[in-house]
Amino acid sequence: YSLKSETETELEKLGKLTSDAEKKSHLNSAQTKVNSLQDLLNDALSYLPAYDLRKSQDAVTTIHENIARVQQVILPKKKFAFGKKKNATANINITEKKANSDNKFSKYTGDVIYENKSNVTLNIPKNEIHKKDVLLKNLTNCTVNLKSTMGTLHCTNCTNCTFFVGPISGSLFLESCNESVYHVTCQQARIHTTHAATFYIHVTSKAIVEDCKGLKFGIRDQFYEGYEDDVAEAGLGETNNWDDVDDFNWLSKDPSPNWSTV
Repeated sequence: YSLKSETETELEKLGKLTSDAEKKSHLNSAQTKVNSLQDLLNDALSYLPAYDLRKSQDAVTTIHENIARVQQVILPKKKFAFGKKKNATANINITEKKANSDNKFSKYTGDVIYENKSNVTLNIPKNEIHKKDVLLKNLTNCTVNLKSTMGTLHCTNCTNCTFFVGPISGSLFLESCNESVYHVTCQQARIHTTHAATFYIHVTSKAIVEDCKGLKFGIRDQFYEGYEDDVAEAGLGETNNWDDVDDFNWLSKDPSPNWSTV
């Protein structure tokens, strides 16, 4: 795509800039272009062959990762991080390739991070996550309440948890989140290496799954006070493609054995 080249050009320019205002402007421009790319891809979901869809979505995801990594290095945001403290990592190379790993979304960060929790209920305040990118990582036997509009939600390595999630104006990214239940509203869902999870979902584009087994999808039926206002704020419409799921591991026209409806 020409938009892909334009986005990469914006990122390349950042290394030559000295003003924070200029850096922010180019980052915003790159983010706008990658959002346009995602919109184009979403419009093509109904007719694009599975192989081309997978290749294109991986390209868009990589650009998202690069933008997040560049922003973290040159314009780091003050983050709320909840969990065990970790040593900071120095000398980050913003142009390095993804590490050899099966984790597609492990490089993602967030404006708000909750990690390394077990056997607790997390009632995350709205003012901490409103319109922000949220990362949930390494949660076990937890109930998580996210009653607010968010930009994106990334969940990695969450097991036997229940999530009540407000409208996500962008995408839900899941990786290795097994035996969990999601009540979620989003523009798109990408689910990777996840087994035996159930989704009560309102998704205006569609869900995409890869390397998954035993997934179940149903219509979202649990809400909270102020939910409809949050949906309007997130810009999500009434269209719900809850049972329109693309499985990148199943190219046959027959139904995929890796997911079913509830």
